[in-house]
Amino acid sequence: MGQPATALDSPCTTCSVRELGVCSTVLSRPVSPAASAAPAPRQQHRGARARQTFYRANDAMDGASLLCRGWGFAFSILPDGRRQILSFLLPGDFISTVGVLKERVGVSVQALTDVRYCAYDRTDLINCIRTDSKVFDKFSELCNAERDEANEMVADLGRRTADQRVARLILSLMTRLSVRKQVRDNAFEFPLRQQHIADATGVTPVHVSRVFTAFRNAGLIEIKGRFLKVLNLPELRRISNAR
Repeated sequence: MGQPATALDSPCTTCSVRELGVCSTVLSRPVSPAASAAPAPRQQHRGARARQTFYRANDAMDGASLLCRGWGFAFSILPDGRRQILSFLLPGDFISTVGVLKERVGVSVQALTDVRYCAYDRTDLINCIRTDSKVFDKFSELCNAERDEANEMVADLGRRTADQRVARLILSLMTRLSVRKQVRDNAFEFPLRQQHIADATGVTPVHVSRVFTAFRNAGLIEIKGRFLKVLNLPELRRISNAR
């Protein structure tokens, strides 16, 4: 099983990404007994340390979990021990939309940085989705976004070059962080190591190093510490073959 996470007090009132996911819709629901809609679901906040695997594939989840702070990633381990990173999780993301509907999912989840996440009571949240069209619409939007991301990953691994894969990963993270107001002057936090990028893009760490060196030498990006800055956005988009 994954290592047990630490229970924490609720930070919802000061959460910077409350408006992104289902939280703003779910937590603003009426609580009056006369209201036809189900009340806001019960929740518990937990924390995990960087590099801690806090959920292992097919274990029972302690609720429908949504990341509040920090970075994580979902991954699978192949029979020969290799790891495939399936998605990087940012604040506001469900660990898995499937995990809202099912107690067990077939992926593991590790904290990339120190994280805080909210575990909604699954039954309560499903009742909200069933009885409130706004919550249903928001959840459907998140499911569609997760599906679209998975489809793009299939195309990346099946048809795109290493340069395209890495460029698309950088641009995808930049876009998602921009929505969270965490990009300034095309610079953003970038805590990924070469191994993370290799496991997400299906190339070797050595090849990842070569691509990043080429991007830096071409004046496309700059990396300082845990931050990446895009210096030539149009050219990086061209390389990524982004639509």
